[in-house]
This record gives sequence, structure tokens and C-alpha cells, in this order.
Amino acid sequence: MPSGRVHDAITILTAAASVPVIARMHPSPDWASVGVGIGAYLFSGLALSPDLDVNSRAYRRWGAFRFFWLPYQILIPHRHWLSHSWLLGPLLRALYFFFMLYLLLRLGMNAIDLWIVPINQSEILRALERELRLSLQSHVTWAQSALVGLIAGGVVHSLTDGLTTWVKRTM
Repeated sequence: MPSGRVHDAITILTAAASVPVIARMHPSPDWASVGVGIGAYLFSGLALSPDLDVNSRAYRRWGAFRFFWLPYQILIPHRHWLSHSWLLGPLLRALYFFFMLYLLLRLGMNAIDLWIVPINQSEILRALERELRLSLQSHVTWAQSALVGLIAGGVVHSLTDGLTTWVKRTM
């Protein structure tokens, strides 16, 4: 299995190499969508790595927010098929990440409501949901690019792990 430094280098190099490939495949690329896809790819490969289930470079990268990933580490053993699955792995980590952000938002709103000033949490959440839905509807290609980037970032990591394991076994 490659080191974290090797995984990071592969992620960055393949992201850079994919820009001209994407531009060549599409006669008039939407550069904003390409940027969103490449950003999601880098985020997936560097921050939402399948190696978040161990004390890895990606895990340490979260700094003070490492606690986010403790339940994930308990629920998903290292190199489990869920974490290294090409489709489910990246989607699971992205959903987990957004769920943890939601929990932090709720905790923050509860703290504000309890100790600072009363707020209507339900109205705030409805407004956020409405804005998110409108943003996704008006930027469908961005959402699609982000989804492809998130999945591709995880696939490259898992593919690299699998290829390295295969090479070591055949030697």
C-alpha cells in the first residue's frame, strides 16, 4: 500500500493531468464546472481519503476537527470494502462529512439559542435547505461535476492501493 505522501502526489498529478483531458473531450468546456470537479477530486483524494479510518496523513490533515472521524474509524475497519469501494466509499465519506457538518450546525444553533439569543432553528434550517436546493437546481452541471470528482478521487486512491497490493503479491 503506498504511503500518504505517494497517494497525495498521485492525487495532485492526476488532477492536473485530467484538466487538458477534460478540455479535449468537451468541445467547449464549462471551466467553472471543470474547476468544481477538479476541486471535488482534490478534496476527495486529500481530505476524504479512504485512509481516514486510521491515523493517516489525511486524518491528521483535519487538525482540530479530527474528532469528526472517530465514529467513522470505529464503524469502518481499515481497508474494509465499504471504505475502499469505488462508488460507495467516496459517497459514504461525503455523506458522513455532510452529516457531521449538520450536527455541528445543530449544536451551534442550540448553543446560540440557549446562551446568547433565542432563534427559530426550524426557520433557519428551512431557509438553508431552500437555498441549497435552489443552488443545486441552478447549477446542475456543477453538482454533477462535484459528484464525479468526489467519486473519482476515491477511485484513484483505491485503485492505487489495489494495484500496489497486486504487484507485491506477484513479485
